[in-house]
Amino acid sequence: MSLSDRMKFILEKSGLNQKKFAERIDVSDGFISKLLKGNCKISNTTAAVIEKEFGFSKTWVLDGVEPRMVEKKELTSTQKKIIYDVENVLTEEEARAVYAYIQVQKQMKKEEKENDN
Repeated sequence: MSLSDRMKFILEKSGLNQKKFAERIDVSDGFISKLLKGNCKISNTTAAVIEKEFGFSKTWVLDGVEPRMVEKKELTSTQKKIIYDVENVLTEEEARAVYAYIQVQKQMKKEEKENDN
């Protein structure tokens, strides 16, 4: 499986469109387009972000070396409750609001980390 094929697979499994996927891994959608067409390579850093965000191992993303997925850590009881509520209790609009809140928290942590450096 080529890098282009692996990226198509990851994009499909993510459930995101190309633009949202690019935002999630902090690259341009033009870069994703080039990857999907096989016109460029991916950096170790971007592969690590994909591993963190989507669970596909960095070595599989880069070179196609199995295992494809990294081992997932066990979810805490709070995480399990949140997932249950998102799947069974919240409306789509409410779930989007929760997701937006999580994105704000991630951005704040990123900014704090940048300010510490």
